[in-house]
Amino acid sequence: MILSKNIFDNINFNGGNISCDGGSILLLSFLKKYNLLSSLNSIPFSDTRRMPKYSNSDITSQIILRNLLGYFNQADQLALIDDPLLSQCFDACSQPTLSRFFDRVDIKTNMAIKEYIQKLGCEYVNKHAGNIILDVDSTKTETHGHQEASAYIFHYGVNGYHPMMINEYNTKLLLSSNFRTGSAYSSNGFINELKEVLAHLDRKDKPISMRGDSAFYNAEFMDYMHHEGIQYYIRAKNYEKIQNMIIDQLEDKGINYLNYTNNCPYYGEIEYSLQNLSTPCRYIYKIFPAEDKQLTMFPVIYCIITNDMNRSCKEICDFYEERGNSENFTKELKDDFNGSNVGHHDFEKNCFQFMISSLCYNIYHLFRLTILEGKDLQMRMNSFRCKYQKIAVKVVRHARKISLSFSSAYRYKTEFLRYYQKLQI
Repeated sequence: MILSKNIFDNINFNGGNISCDGGSILLLSFLKKYNLLSSLNSIPFSDTRRMPKYSNSDITSQIILRNLLGYFNQADQLALIDDPLLSQCFDACSQPTLSRFFDRVDIKTNMAIKEYIQKLGCEYVNKHAGNIILDVDSTKTETHGHQEASAYIFHYGVNGYHPMMINEYNTKLLLSSNFRTGSAYSSNGFINELKEVLAHLDRKDKPISMRGDSAFYNAEFMDYMHHEGIQYYIRAKNYEKIQNMIIDQLEDKGINYLNYTNNCPYYGEIEYSLQNLSTPCRYIYKIFPAEDKQLTMFPVIYCIITNDMNRSCKEICDFYEERGNSENFTKELKDDFNGSNVGHHDFEKNCFQFMISSLCYNIYHLFRLTILEGKDLQMRMNSFRCKYQKIAVKVVRHARKISLSFSSAYRYKTEFLRYYQKLQI
């Protein structure tokens, strides 16, 4: 119950050196401890400036930090300049300097950042993942107006670009982030992306699995993965011939699919070979009646093609369906790291913006896997910002020392101090 209508006689914004991003010291300490921004010095830019005050790597570092902290607009550069805590970490450039910086971005810049994203993800996977599961999918990045290389994507019904992502399921890390034009088909460039990922992975004694939707139902892809020793699980396209073969098999065995349900479907396997596929494969399916039997007489048929010869039909279907969780990884990239917004006319500038979002995604998840504990290991970036970053802190300068005074009422101070101490060891 509110005790009085007029509790506060006056409000102002003269509180002094108080930052609302006190928890940013966790991410800043992580970046410094593992020296994650040093590789930016080798990224090439098309730069003709003489004696610049801010190097391209310095400005890139500022953009990465802003993105990690949830400041996505160029106007938010003032947060690095005016904030009493963040201003101690960077000699931040002005917003006009930042705008001119994008004119120095070219295709070589984006290729270098893309390789760094792959390197970060694959190095962690090589050390900590025993069973590597690659989930590949495409997504959309909407555009507005006349932006270079944008096109109408019929699958989504919007104008935009069509990136392709490869995530490692166990760690959630991005192993490849390919920013493509809007006219690109869902699986365009998949083999090249997979080759780049495999070049970074330590494949000795480590099984690799790949899961993809029906866009990757391609004999060339499957033959390549089979020869590379990769087990693939791909959603087969609903060809009428395959559906008829399944129905005929059920009739021959005297199996009535109406006796099964979505929660308890019938699993089976048919003998079929995809045209031009030269390596052995299996067609696994599950079937159950449609939810509304009055509107449709046809069952739901879910078919997967795989070169896994050992697992049962149910195990293969269950394993493939876990791929649905990886779509949340892409959603986090777009929602929590601004990967869904590109604000430039030039394609390469938009690509750079998307690559920065992808790099920040990997940096956070490396931080999560390395520092966070318990239930916090499942935390998305936006949840981390609410719980650990957005903390009011008073910045006190005295005798050449800087002290941070947090509120004594902060609920998670025990966990915060434990994480901070881990970063100081």
